[in-house]
Amino acid sequence: MKFLVVLGALAATALASPHPPPPPPPAKCTPATYACAKNPKTGVDGWKVCDVTQAWVYAGDCPPNTVCQFLAINGSPYCIPK
Repeated sequence: MKFLVVLGALAATALASPHPPPPPPPAKCTPATYACAKNPKTGVDGWKVCDVTQAWVYAGDCPPNTVCQFLAINGSPYCIPK
């Protein structure tokens, strides 16, 4: 009997405990668009592309001693000297 009381108390505590909200979904993008980005593994400057599922995908690193700069007039990222 005591076991059921303890079990009930634990269940009530678990249900009453606040749960953190789920993380927000990733931001959607327009397919075939580009942006400057950091390599998620190395932190090196590079660029990303929006795929057909509207998700950003890291696409490549800039060469050494360069940084990515986005040119809004044509919607393209470029690797330029530091």
